[in-house]
Amino acid sequence: MKLIKVLIVLFVLLVLEACAKTEPTKLTNITGLIPDLEFELTDENNKQVTAKDYLGSTVAIFFGFTSCPEICPTTMHQWSTIIKKIGEPAKSVNVLFISVDPQRDSAEKLKKYTEAFGSAFIGLRGDDAIIKEMTKRYRVTFGYGEEDEKGDYDVSHSGAVFVFDKFGKARLLATQSSLTDDITQDLSALLNQ
Repeated sequence: MKLIKVLIVLFVLLVLEACAKTEPTKLTNITGLIPDLEFELTDENNKQVTAKDYLGSTVAIFFGFTSCPEICPTTMHQWSTIIKKIGEPAKSVNVLFISVDPQRDSAEKLKKYTEAFGSAFIGLRGDDAIIKEMTKRYRVTFGYGEEDEKGDYDVSHSGAVFVFDKFGKARLLATQSSLTDDITQDLSALLNQ
C-alpha cells in the first residue's frame, strides 16, 4: 500500500512538472503549424548557407528590406533590445533578416544594415524566385509599388517574426503588436528548454 501511495505521489509530481514546462506562451504558438526551417540563400558575406547551418541555434526569421522606413528598423531594434535583456542565454540566438528586395539589397548593404543591430543579426538574400517560394512557405506576403522617375519604389511586407528552436522546428510567432516583454519572456522560456 505504501508503494502505491509513493507511486501516486511521484506520478502527480511528474504531471505537475510537465504542466509547468508547457505553460502558455504570450506569443502565438505555431508548433506544428508552420513548416520546419528550410532554405538555401546567400548570406551578407556572399556565402551560400542553408537552414542546416543554423541548427543548434534558436533562429528568428524576419522578411524585410534595408530601405524600409519603419517596420524593419523598429522590429530589428526591438529584437536587439530583447537579446540584450536576455543576456548570456541569447548568445545562441540568430536573427535572420531575409531581404524581400534583392534587387536593391546587395550583400554589402545587408551587412552594413545588420551590423547596426548586433552580432546576432545576419542578412540573407536570394533571387526573386527563391524569396517568393520561401515567403509562400511561411505564409508571408510582400509586394512592390510603382517605380518613380529615380527608379525607387515602395515595398509592402509583413512584420511577422517566426521563431524556430535549435532543431529547426517552428515554435513562436511575434507580430508588430507583440510586446517586447512578451517576446522576451517566451524567447527566454524557449532558450531554457
